[in-house]
Amino acid sequence: RRRHTRCREVSWARRMCIRDRLHSGLHEQQITASRGQNLLQLPEQDHYEIARARALGGLLGRLEPARLAKLGARAAPEGGAVILPTLRWELEVRTDPYEMCVLPGRAEVDEVWEVLALDYLAAESIVAPGGFVSFADFAEGRGYEQAFDGRVNQRLSHTAGREADGLREAVRRLGGSVAEGDPMRCVLSVFPLLEYQVIRYEADEEFPAACKVLLPDNVLALFSLEDGIVGAEKLVSALEGKSPERQKR
Repeated sequence: RRRHTRCREVSWARRMCIRDRLHSGLHEQQITASRGQNLLQLPEQDHYEIARARALGGLLGRLEPARLAKLGARAAPEGGAVILPTLRWELEVRTDPYEMCVLPGRAEVDEVWEVLALDYLAAESIVAPGGFVSFADFAEGRGYEQAFDGRVNQRLSHTAGREADGLREAVRRLGGSVAEGDPMRCVLSVFPLLEYQVIRYEADEEFPAACKVLLPDNVLALFSLEDGIVGAEKLVSALEGKSPERQKR
């Protein structure tokens, strides 16, 4: 098992925004290469704002009730909004004018959660999960295994997953299921069709206790692998006790 490693400092949300700006052609940019130095010049703009606009644009025109119901979402009783279950919370999404909040309480949603929820609701292919796969099984993630291991597996192993009782309590608090044994296997739904499996291995004579997060096998049908990684990171945050609410800075 790998020891804790320092991970890439650029967030996955920012990586997605840079990728979209490079591919969409919506913003002028210049890539300059010179003697061992690569310089990416991008305009000054809030990368979450760009990602949110992209995700919202993908959702507009896909708000049919029957389609949203297949994703596990529903219309708000008063109309004009979509309710999306998220672990033990619910997100309320309005598109005209745009607004997203956490229910109950109507708190503002964390920017990363916001983009993830919009991407999920805009899914082109609605496929139910059939099982779980390791991050290493995704060819699209080749080269990022170390980052995923540090940001998700190692982090969980050192926080909410350090003790079996603590992990068991955190999973049940978020509405997940626990299958006892060694290893202990837990299943949690970040969104109705986006389920993750958390596996916790007990310590032995050689290794300390450790956790591993498996992704759902339908992740690439719903959206990008980057979104699936962000979902895993946000799941770990929730297990640590954090909510989808935007934190005050």
